[in-house]
Amino acid sequence: MATAAPDPGAVRTAPPAGGPSGGAKPKARRPGGGNRLRELDGLRALMFIVVLFHAYQASVGDYSLHAFRDYSTPGVVFGGIDGLLPLFFLLSGFATYYGFGGAVLLGKRLPGSRDFLFKRGLRLLPVYVVVFLVVWVWRYGGGSAQWWDVFWGLSLLQTWSTEHIFRTIDPGWYLSVEWQFSIVVAFVLLPWMRTIARWPMRSRLLGMLLPPLIFIGITIWWKSSLISRGVPGSEFGSWFAPPSWAYLYGMGMLLGVALLLHRPDKWRLPKPYPTLIVVAGTSWLVWLSSARLGSSVFVSQWFFELSFLAPLSWILGALTADPDGWMRRLLRSPVAQLLAAASFSTYLIHAPILRSLNVRNILPMDVPALWPFSALALILIVVPLGVLAFRYIEQPLSGLDTLLQPKLDRELKITKVSAPTLAAGTVLPEVPVTDAEGRARTVRQLTGPGGLLLLVHPSDPVPSGHPALQGSSGALRAFDSSQSAAAGFGIRMAALSPRVPAEEDSGAPPHPVDEPLDDAVVHLQDPKAAIASALGLLVVRTAGGHQQPEIALVAIDPSGTVVGVARDEDPHRLVRRGLEALADDGPEAAPLPPVPVPA
Repeated sequence: MATAAPDPGAVRTAPPAGGPSGGAKPKARRPGGGNRLRELDGLRALMFIVVLFHAYQASVGDYSLHAFRDYSTPGVVFGGIDGLLPLFFLLSGFATYYGFGGAVLLGKRLPGSRDFLFKRGLRLLPVYVVVFLVVWVWRYGGGSAQWWDVFWGLSLLQTWSTEHIFRTIDPGWYLSVEWQFSIVVAFVLLPWMRTIARWPMRSRLLGMLLPPLIFIGITIWWKSSLISRGVPGSEFGSWFAPPSWAYLYGMGMLLGVALLLHRPDKWRLPKPYPTLIVVAGTSWLVWLSSARLGSSVFVSQWFFELSFLAPLSWILGALTADPDGWMRRLLRSPVAQLLAAASFSTYLIHAPILRSLNVRNILPMDVPALWPFSALALILIVVPLGVLAFRYIEQPLSGLDTLLQPKLDRELKITKVSAPTLAAGTVLPEVPVTDAEGRARTVRQLTGPGGLLLLVHPSDPVPSGHPALQGSSGALRAFDSSQSAAAGFGIRMAALSPRVPAEEDSGAPPHPVDEPLDDAVVHLQDPKAAIASALGLLVVRTAGGHQQPEIALVAIDPSGTVVGVARDEDPHRLVRRGLEALADDGPEAAPLPPVPVPA
């Protein structure tokens, strides 16, 4: 049995809390974060169709993918159900790039490779290992072949072996592909994203396009070589190997880039266009299935690459539909969300249960006339067991990171958040500060003839529970790259943080005390964010006693009066607005408009 599999957490771009539910209108989402795209999450509930597909596949008495593809209604519908495969690979590639790409564009911190892989492993592997070992022990009959199954299955390399790809747990092949993709993300994609995060904004966008294009090229090269060498379709270790699915990951990554450039809440289309998009994509899948039944060699060889337009249409339909319309309400419904949440566990256990019931003649699956009844019985057995496995195996085991995470992470839990009060017109107090060399200064002494730009930012480690604290590295790099522009207006620049950042964090070494201040950023110490708190900026307190200020740019005129306070997720826009506020000769010289701080 070889069909689609849902990816656990495929579109979880943020914690579950705060997302829209029921008929509520979704809140605006920021790139790479914010509310979960629950409509896309709900698409994983299509997993139950896979169960129906396997029930029909078994009912004809032959587990071959091609045995039941005919022009009967079930044959046309279920004969092309493997066209669901692109949906889950698209969602996985999308979720990866929507999160990491948003962090790159906004200057937010990317996770470490090992930390990402550890958390991803806790999400994917525990329930798989439990189910695999239970099924393997239950089926154990001795012999070296079965012990080789343990090696291929637990190493998650079975997609490279035609003999072992569908052994023990048939659906495990999908997890094998997903896990190998996660390894590539951890040790190839994440380092690349950290590299381009240091580039100018336009170059970052170009750098983000390179990985998905490489993924797409890998599949085209791989499958073209299989076709040219005449590798038969029965060689699953070649046709189901991870390079065959890189194209779909790449397309999902490009979708993530598109949603970063144009926010999901801006994709709404008037009726009935979202429905027409879904109908058109589904019709395309039906036509492809018919063409494959008609022995089209080209369609058969490139079926998944062509059929991805169908799940893409479902994704676009969900994104562009009316938030209060039937489509999005259905995908946000409690039933769809429950099926989506339990889809991974249900997918893993349904094939072993199907086989065991068939072997014991409890649920005969080789009688085509009984297919509707056997399929219904299988659904009634598998779905509740899948929900129970999700609740009592997958959830507890995937949450082990809360037990194994470093003590520091627990200490960084936010316990208190102060309300920001600093506004234009405030006179800067004579507050003493210490620079990187330990020399005492006052902030007002640093103002130049054109004023002072004071970048306030948190220092590492930064709590992850508040968006206003994310993106220090990007803000520092943008701030440092604006030195020449500020010097042209006589504006001096200073950065205020609980800890002076290291050279690699800020992009430039701390300014020596004895050198002129006209064209350099002075880094100032603010232990426990005392100055930021006194100025009236937002400050968070953590369980470990740390206090961290928000990221804000305070524009101060030569008299020491605050001209404006800028808060912006885009670091380059943040700095530009500060410069505009102080550049008396600039065409847009004006106090900065108030910018709300995210709650």
